[in-house]
Amino acid sequence: MTIEVKPLHTIDELRSIVVLQQQLGGTTTHSTWQLPHLLDVRQSGGLLLGIHEGESSAMHPTLVGYLVDLIAEMDDYPARRTISWGVAHSHRNRRLGMALRLSERRCLQRERADLVYWDVDPLNSVELHHALNKLGGIATQYRANALGSSHDPRAPGMATDRLRIEWWLDAPRVIACIDKEQGLPHQRLGLHEMAVITKTTVLPSGVRGLVHIMSETPSNHLLVEIPETLGHIQAVDHEAAIQWRLQTRQLMQDLLIEGYLGIGNIHQGERSFLLFKKGTRRSELSATPDN
Repeated sequence: MTIEVKPLHTIDELRSIVVLQQQLGGTTTHSTWQLPHLLDVRQSGGLLLGIHEGESSAMHPTLVGYLVDLIAEMDDYPARRTISWGVAHSHRNRRLGMALRLSERRCLQRERADLVYWDVDPLNSVELHHALNKLGGIATQYRANALGSSHDPRAPGMATDRLRIEWWLDAPRVIACIDKEQGLPHQRLGLHEMAVITKTTVLPSGVRGLVHIMSETPSNHLLVEIPETLGHIQAVDHEAAIQWRLQTRQLMQDLLIEGYLGIGNIHQGERSFLLFKKGTRRSELSATPDN
């Protein structure tokens, strides 16, 4: 069996994106991009990529991953916006998400596009690790309840806050991370060089909860603890999940206003932290392990 990443064009290929979205989010999900929407994306010059598993000669190879980009702008700068992407549950932890993003990067470089952006849940440790640590993205904006209250039965009424990820495809930061495989500057920091500004504890329900936030920012590198697995907290202690959302929302908004950027996801034991650094886009995009 082979894995192949390629642009998707035909009606059947676009239908397979709809089916995979429904498998990932449930048939009643409100965020599924239907066939007419995907046709509009294709016809307007957007990018649709798919990962198929199966023999290249097969009539209907199985779609196990997809990515959809719109032509967009950010602050009047030409860009691409990822509106939906995912990998089948059965194919997680096989670097297929990375394969999708790298193929996207090559396609957009050929089109002379150098910026892609998308939104992630600021409490989703897995997505932040992928966007910041593996791709070299930076987090620049916070939107509270961007999509309205969640319809997910696991988290009814949970606010859908989103953190904007910018991925500058040809920045020194990204070239060092991906093309040269040098990693990122923050991955060489010692814990003594970063200040944790949140305090958490294990609650009676057995999950970790946020109990205190420091009022001062004592370092250029700040760690904000986030749930290692938000879905588990939502299932076990829904009120604790809501408090995570509300308390980290104000903190992250304040840090971004004060000139910090989200640059990494730090794992320590079974705990996860979002790393903020005082700086500018220019300084972070030019940052490499050598400078």
